[in-house]
Amino acid sequence: MNELNGIPRMIDTHCHLENVAFDLDRDSIIIDAKNLGISIITSSIDKETWDKSCKIAEAYPSVFASVGLDPTHFVDCDLVIRWLESNHERLVAIGETGLDHYLIRDHQERDLQEACFRKLISLSNEYQLPIQVHSRSAGGKALEVLESCDASKVHLHAFDGKASLARTASRDLGYYFSIPTSVVRSPQKQKLVKAVHIERLLLETDSPVLSPDKQTRNVPANLPIALKEVASILRREEEEVREIVLENTLKLYSKIKTN
Repeated sequence: MNELNGIPRMIDTHCHLENVAFDLDRDSIIIDAKNLGISIITSSIDKETWDKSCKIAEAYPSVFASVGLDPTHFVDCDLVIRWLESNHERLVAIGETGLDHYLIRDHQERDLQEACFRKLISLSNEYQLPIQVHSRSAGGKALEVLESCDASKVHLHAFDGKASLARTASRDLGYYFSIPTSVVRSPQKQKLVKAVHIERLLLETDSPVLSPDKQTRNVPANLPIALKEVASILRREEEEVREIVLENTLKLYSKIKTN
């Protein structure tokens, strides 16, 4: 593995290895990433894959598990809370979870989403685990909820809100934002890179989606594509950005073992 003293060169902070899209070649996908020095946080979001994601992480030293709930599955909130109460020690994070105002338009259902989100933030605080946040078409509202709940370890993944919101949240609240591989084709994500405080920048692939090429399945081994684009946008050396982002990631994800 391309590591320095047992430390990975990069960490894909958010993807979905438990997804059925990887059922036929998951082993080779993980090995391809490992050969590039890339460790992976896989984030399970439905009851069918919570245990599956943990078993994957337990089988591969370069993979770590996070478990949460797709915001559109808020009816399973009590179920995920019970699961997390029994299994949180197997995890490096809670999530993804949060708000989705793109798919959920009914205001009563949005209220149920928010209630579940608040409960999972409370668990994140209690267990001192980072919370991975989904905030589709709800960036401002998600940030409002996080702040009102005194969320302490926050990772907003593929944030689609205004750059000005990310600027304030990263600088004043200390929230982290991960830039996906789709940054190469997304003007919104390119603006996000410039807005987020560099000490709060992370990288992700969100595999199997948000690929650099919209027509192909995304994989963790594509993470260097995001790094290269971020470095170019910031007009910094790629190696410098890699070191900063890795330090950021290990600071937030303190349960990731690097030796």
